[in-house]
Amino acid sequence: MSEKYFLGCMTQQGFSTEFGRLISEDGRFTYILKGGAGTGKSSLMKKIAAEFEQQEHIVRFYCSSDPASLDAVWLESSDVLIVDGTSPHVFDPTYPAVKQKIVDLGANWDEAKLREHKDEIIAVTDKNKSLLARAKRFSAALSNVCNDSFTCAAGCIDEEKLAGFLARFYKKILMRKGTGAGRKDIRQLSALTEYGWLTMTETLESYPEVYLMRDEYFACAGFICEKAAAEARRRNYDVIICPSHGLDNNAGEHLLIPELGVALVSATPLNDIHIEGAKQLNLARFYDKMAITRYRSRLKMNKIAAGGLAEEVYSTIRAAKAVHDMIEAYYIEAMDFSAVDKLTEKMIDEIRNRR
Repeated sequence: MSEKYFLGCMTQQGFSTEFGRLISEDGRFTYILKGGAGTGKSSLMKKIAAEFEQQEHIVRFYCSSDPASLDAVWLESSDVLIVDGTSPHVFDPTYPAVKQKIVDLGANWDEAKLREHKDEIIAVTDKNKSLLARAKRFSAALSNVCNDSFTCAAGCIDEEKLAGFLARFYKKILMRKGTGAGRKDIRQLSALTEYGWLTMTETLESYPEVYLMRDEYFACAGFICEKAAAEARRRNYDVIICPSHGLDNNAGEHLLIPELGVALVSATPLNDIHIEGAKQLNLARFYDKMAITRYRSRLKMNKIAAGGLAEEVYSTIRAAKAVHDMIEAYYIEAMDFSAVDKLTEKMIDEIRNRR
């Protein structure tokens, strides 16, 4: 079995990821890959993940700018991480050789070939940065609009009615004490990508009970994620909180409780999630109708604006990806991939010897 997440996403404050928490945990060893675009970092991780897939649980973390590309893998039993440590998610060793090790794929490129295309590489790299900065600005604007809807709707929640539902819901899904430590992990299950608001639904296939929370205004779903996570942790269940990219990662979008096989998944007008067999929760009933009516025009305007801004984010990320492919082409041409293959085999042997 394997899980899939995004390593992180672009927010108003820049690229946001919680992956550093995984790197810092006791007993874990991390390989930090360095090297430019097209040096084979993602391919290296895919090969190592495939090598250990039949022996242990693998968690894959993908790039939100290119969902086909791996940014990190975690071999859970071996307790080894391999992560792309280049911009925008820069990682460096805190305890070199003891807990982390830099792997420099740039040592396997032909610098003379790259210098032949110096001006072109600089031009396309600058263009890519400019497009990503534009995507960041649109993402920030989208978050502002979604947060405005969230704030309006949060004040309209019928808290007594929702509290009654949660009490009944806890009795249904939290019937016994968990065997964990009440740990909270934060992982990015959904992100804005070139393909739209993408959710790694493959991860949900290992959860027998999926509750699809339909919420037009984000607030009630975020409230349920927060409250249910706190109650599950109080009862010794480990939980995974998945923050909402559209709310600048300031509120939960999904909640996973692995021990119970329970997932609470938000379905909004923007992410348009459909999961076969999921149990439907219509959260509109938990908003006070009189109160929400006062914001009807504002919420409608926000919904239209959010849709337009989201499309701008997606199209700009697509444009940036096309330019990134041009950058990769220069480095692929200059790389000695036979040396990368040998390095991959060496890492596989090292990981086996750590077990």
